[in-house]
Amino acid sequence: MLDAFSGFYSSSTKHVQLAYSTLILNYAVLLTEKRDEEGQSQVLSAALEISESENTEAESRFRALVAIGSLMLAGTVKKLALEFEVESIAKAALTSKEAKLAEVGADIELLAQQT
Repeated sequence: MLDAFSGFYSSSTKHVQLAYSTLILNYAVLLTEKRDEEGQSQVLSAALEISESENTEAESRFRALVAIGSLMLAGTVKKLALEFEVESIAKAALTSKEAKLAEVGADIELLAQQT
């Protein structure tokens, strides 16, 4: 399902980016509840792509970061997130001028430090 929409994160249209990042966040919550590790891995990958993109709007990046944090906190893919060097994404968010991006970056960094 996610493959069908994967190109949308790089859209230059703010509303398309926001819709895709909202879909990713909603799937993160759903798949965490279902304990679907494979699905969580796919959502994590998509959320990482969104959060790393230079062209992503702040609100879309925020939702992707919340999805990452949710998967790390309640999901089964924390180790995978660490392998994908999620700490560098958290550090980049910490330097953001957007307060909520910096806050979620700090939360992800804290989750990464907890074992």
